[in-house]
Amino acid sequence: MARGSGIPTLVLAAVLLTGTLGWAAPGESGPPASGSVRRLKVVLDPGHGGHNTGAIGVAGIHEKHLTLALGLRVAQLLAGSREVDVVLTRTDDRYLDLSERTAFADAVGADAFLSLHCNASESAEAHGIETFFLGVRGSDPEADALALRENESAVTPLPAAGDPMVAAIVSDLRRNGTMVESSGLAAVVQESLIRALPDAVSRRVRQANFAVLRQASMPAVVVEVGFLTHPQEGRMLAREAYQDRIARALASAIESFARRTAADREGP
Repeated sequence: MARGSGIPTLVLAAVLLTGTLGWAAPGESGPPASGSVRRLKVVLDPGHGGHNTGAIGVAGIHEKHLTLALGLRVAQLLAGSREVDVVLTRTDDRYLDLSERTAFADAVGADAFLSLHCNASESAEAHGIETFFLGVRGSDPEADALALRENESAVTPLPAAGDPMVAAIVSDLRRNGTMVESSGLAAVVQESLIRALPDAVSRRVRQANFAVLRQASMPAVVVEVGFLTHPQEGRMLAREAYQDRIARALASAIESFARRTAADREGP
């Protein structure tokens, strides 16, 4: 799709659906799970929104529209799941501060948190899929640069990477096991996406100091589903069929993580 030719079909449909979906509430994602295992409550966080468009792709698509479309589609796919409850941080084109997103996840008692994003680069050659969990410093300078760019959208002042507060947060997460669980969630998501999109390049599971992950008390990841700025990948991301493949891979990953962690939610 050429630049400026409009919002892709799935994105437009997702935005229109917000009038009927409303804010997803706990317990509205399907029938109760069988047995004594509580369903996994996952918060999907479509990145950016409102005045914060995020990246703008070669096909003219705004990141904020694409992440919203993906979040709504994943929620739709999991609506009848017996293993998962889905809650969305936003179902329309509104802006949320980064700190509000994980605060919302805490407030609804989430078991997992996925923040959905698309990547961008000054280099037209950069492409591929990567999934991040929290680290005081990134896996490499490129990961640090990406986290810094995403963190700039925060309204609430946030500690810098070298701030002792950040190190303390990460230390607490390591002690309570959330870092290990986040690593596991990231691996499941990355594997599912690459399996569903075999032509996409895997940029691996990595760590970075994303502000949206710092206060998460549950397994939490940032998913970068591809580069909007890549000549081919950017146009693929604007296509409904490709978006649907991504959404199905994310839904499959969430259900897989729910099964792997079912023992943690067993009732008396």
